[in-house]
Amino acid sequence: MRTSLSTPRLRLRHFVAEDAPELHGLFSDPLTHTIGGGPFTELARTEQWIRNRGRAFEEHGLCWYAVRDAESGLLVGNCGMLTGRTGPAEPEIGYLIGRSFRGRGFASEAARAVLHECRAAGFGRVWSSVRPGNAASRRIVEALALRVERTEHDERGALLFSVIDLPA
Repeated sequence: MRTSLSTPRLRLRHFVAEDAPELHGLFSDPLTHTIGGGPFTELARTEQWIRNRGRAFEEHGLCWYAVRDAESGLLVGNCGMLTGRTGPAEPEIGYLIGRSFRGRGFASEAARAVLHECRAAGFGRVWSSVRPGNAASRRIVEALALRVERTEHDERGALLFSVIDLPA
């Protein structure tokens, strides 16, 4: 995957260590970072998150992007690919948009760009996992034309797995 992408309103660039303080602003907000272990209280966790994404890029070619407003340059969120529960051959897309930037279509726009890049990079399928109660994420997944393939359960409850085929 390429390390930078753009859309009419957004600039997406692979995260680097220098992005940590700004990203930590999103990750430390309990109303923004509600997935996984929830908000990060220490900058070191955000720095490790960036290193982990860099390792995934080196090992599997999966890129995770800082999503910035093209006009202002502000970090509005992130979007990218991870090995997730589906492995590196069929990666999982993820995204997070800061709460003050939600409702403007940034997640859908960024995710469309990332899916386009996945197709160009030769990935045949991409997955998404969303909690049934996350209505906003479910709308994004549906708008991207992913179809629900199965439901699994973990320690936090149900998880919907959706997939899209990306023909060459």
